[in-house]
Amino acid sequence: MSEKTSGHVCALVTILIWGTTFISTKVLLDTLTPLEILFGRFLLGYLALLMVRPRMLRPGGLRRELLFAAAGLCGVTLYFLLENLALTHT
Repeated sequence: MSEKTSGHVCALVTILIWGTTFISTKVLLDTLTPLEILFGRFLLGYLALLMVRPRMLRPGGLRRELLFAAAGLCGVTLYFLLENLALTHT
């Protein structure tokens, strides 16, 4: 498989997984709260990243770690929390 084809396959798989998050979240909201879904999603993500990179990386200093924490909060945590909350109202 060429590099271009494998890139397209990876993009397609990513789109399919991302697209199913709305449907699965809507189904999960029948039994779980938005925060429980958020925690479960992060736990699954952590386990997936742990399988890919089992060794921990060294911290790059306090400022860098704070920037990564702020990026994670704004870019991922708030997005999925607000998505889960919005799906409770739709």
